[in-house]
Amino acid sequence: MIQTWKIPHALKGMLTWLPLLNAWRQSRAKTQGSNSPRYCYAVWLRHLVTLERYGFTIRRAEIGELGPGDSIGTGLAALLSGAERYVGLDLVPFSTEADLDKIFEELVQMYVRREPIPDHDEFPRVRPRLDSYEFPNHVIDWADFADKIKKVRCDLETGLNNGRTVSYRAPWNLLDDTAVGSLDLIISQAVLEHVDALEETYRATIALLKPGGYASHNIDFSAHYLSPSWNGHWAYTDWEWKLVRGRREFLLNRKPLSEHLLHARRAGFQVLLCEPEYDDGGLKREALQRRFRSLEDQDARTRGTTLILRKP
Repeated sequence: MIQTWKIPHALKGMLTWLPLLNAWRQSRAKTQGSNSPRYCYAVWLRHLVTLERYGFTIRRAEIGELGPGDSIGTGLAALLSGAERYVGLDLVPFSTEADLDKIFEELVQMYVRREPIPDHDEFPRVRPRLDSYEFPNHVIDWADFADKIKKVRCDLETGLNNGRTVSYRAPWNLLDDTAVGSLDLIISQAVLEHVDALEETYRATIALLKPGGYASHNIDFSAHYLSPSWNGHWAYTDWEWKLVRGRREFLLNRKPLSEHLLHARRAGFQVLLCEPEYDDGGLKREALQRRFRSLEDQDARTRGTTLILRKP
């Protein structure tokens, strides 16, 4: 018998099969946070500070982001720090509804004021955490800062399809072959836990990178809102999970850390950093669905991780 706490989530998934309700859901679909300039500033600078320890430099870098969400604010923050070009790579076009002009102008002012990175008191769920949240002036390339602002403003005014400094593609898997080997860095923030075609995604991202290029991923392995326990998504049987998913374009892939590392290495990535965050609470193994009871101890305890990868 299905546990009581699963029923509301199964019902919500079943309702997506009703055409009118599903259309309403799609029109109101939102991610959390990425339309906030402070969130985007926090996410980008945490990635940049962490990457700098492994030899990445921002000057004239070309950057891609998987799953920007409600805006491309994280990419705008990357451009202001010294990147040459940014492309948002999304599955569905959330970002078209965001007030990008307003987000960008607020980000400009945050850089001008050299504001500290918003810390875990303001954004307790954002990773990676840092030893210091002071403004990381040493990793910012200020060359041509005023000129960069003008270029980005122009791209935002004329549209993102063919921008010189900023562009946006959805669905991103329709990129043409000219994008292969064009990027210095690909980032994602709480995105890869939602990707169904995980192996193909790691292969595609390494193909998009230049030799020596980096990937920086923050992955959240928790159940999100689908369980009162952080690992409750592993308690759904396969048929229960089909009910919960319904017609949603994506949900959770329920893949543990070891599968991400396996696909990353098979694709050809070098793993420079794997920083798991452990949680020994949650449901006991016997409460999990059969195929998740045999998870290795590290997989079963890992609630999230930061991965820094590099293409040889």
